[in-house]
Amino acid sequence: MNFRTKILEAIKEGNVEDILRGRQKYRVDPPTSVPDVFPTDINQVLFEYFYNQSDIKNIELLLENSLIKLTKSSATDLYISILFFDSILFMEDKGIATFKIDTSKLVAEIASGIQKFREELMKSITFNNGLTKKEPMKVVVRFNQRYKDKYNFSILDD
Repeated sequence: MNFRTKILEAIKEGNVEDILRGRQKYRVDPPTSVPDVFPTDINQVLFEYFYNQSDIKNIELLLENSLIKLTKSSATDLYISILFFDSILFMEDKGIATFKIDTSKLVAEIASGIQKFREELMKSITFNNGLTKKEPMKVVVRFNQRYKDKYNFSILDD
């Protein structure tokens, strides 16, 4: 798969969110060796579609704005944005991200999305690939504890 061609196509068509959602033509199959369900291979998407394309003008803003859009559209999309956000924090911490995003802006948008979609996050969500995640809010709570301990911010209104 030529990731550069695909991201340029997605940018031109205004479909960058579909890359994050793992929609068919952009999908990177998630690893089967992990005991959880994912819409796409989060880390590979970050590297191949974004970090390895850091010469594309405003690529960090495209990623940031696409994640923000996902926080507003559905519980499933919000959860996807949280999964990406968590991986981004890890990659920035390890110094392997080729650019940084405005985490404070994303934290506010994620927190707002959680308030909006909290009820659905307590039940289950289904990704485009047909996989269902039961009670994703449990993962969100676990992530949030780490954010409070390590970064001194919260995505939940405790």
